[in-house]
Amino acid sequence: MRRKLKHKSRNVKRRVVFSVFIVFTVILAFFLLVVISSLVKADRLMKIDGEPVSPYATNRFTSFRSVGFTSGKGQIPLKGWLIQTRTTPPRATLIIVHQQGGNRLPYGLATASLYSQLTKAGFQILAFDLRHSGESGGEMSSFGYAEAEDVRMALEWTIRNTSDTPIVLYGFGSGTTAIFRMMDQLQQNIDSEKIDGQPDTGSLSSSTLPATEIKKRICALVFDSPARDSDDYIRAVVRQENNRWLFWLKNTTPYAVRMSIGNSKKADYFSEFTTLTLPLMIFGHENDCVLPEEAYRPMIEERLRLHPTWTSFYEAKGSGHLSSYDDDPDGYTEALLDFLQKWFPAAN
Repeated sequence: MRRKLKHKSRNVKRRVVFSVFIVFTVILAFFLLVVISSLVKADRLMKIDGEPVSPYATNRFTSFRSVGFTSGKGQIPLKGWLIQTRTTPPRATLIIVHQQGGNRLPYGLATASLYSQLTKAGFQILAFDLRHSGESGGEMSSFGYAEAEDVRMALEWTIRNTSDTPIVLYGFGSGTTAIFRMMDQLQQNIDSEKIDGQPDTGSLSSSTLPATEIKKRICALVFDSPARDSDDYIRAVVRQENNRWLFWLKNTTPYAVRMSIGNSKKADYFSEFTTLTLPLMIFGHENDCVLPEEAYRPMIEERLRLHPTWTSFYEAKGSGHLSSYDDDPDGYTEALLDFLQKWFPAAN
């Protein structure tokens, strides 16, 4: 009898151990599936080629020249145009920061018409391709994370090579978070300058101008379809693919993207967006068909509440994303020019 009980007890223990082993194996397999699928998804999204630059766009420009500078600690060549105005000196220089998968023409060939009207109004434009986009180099793009350095290099090039005019950063989609990430890094450099007493150009070896000199030249922002952080754009792309079996990807892929560029820190720019004391023009739709409402609506409303005199808002009717210019070119252009002419009036 005792032997039977001992034998039965051993069998129970074996079944328990086996069950625990099976559960552990399933959990481990699921964990590996999550990690591998997230890394594969991130790698694929970051390596999708951007749209090629149309060779016909420059036919609309009165005067322009091709420009080039480097990012990625001098390893990534960036290409673009300096589209000039006949106004001397220019009323301001607009630096275009395009969206993930786009190029220096955020609205395709139609952008050339917008640029032409801006230069006629006296504004100079630096339109360039971020890394792994258009004619620029680089093996991958990262929804604004690594592109922050590209924005800083564009700013430095503009400060060194153009007249001493105000600079307006003009961001589209994930380009808006690249701008805010760059500005956050500038502020960190400035704080380091105050502590160390030495000019801090940041950790980027290709950056040489002091952060204070760069920041004081930024005089206004224009944001088209902004969100509070880069992860919102990553999640939006994953959601659009609508793979229900891999339901975790919308939450894990953003982390995999950050890991791929060696930075796991998530950045939320709600506070910076709402409190920044610079003129800000916002473009969007009544309903963004790509971003969830919580990614943009609360911060726009809070910005309008806190800084109504510093903020202009053009809201296209209906639903859309990065398409408010296509939907109403005249209304969009009029709102943009009204904003720019208010803050950068023509010289008497």
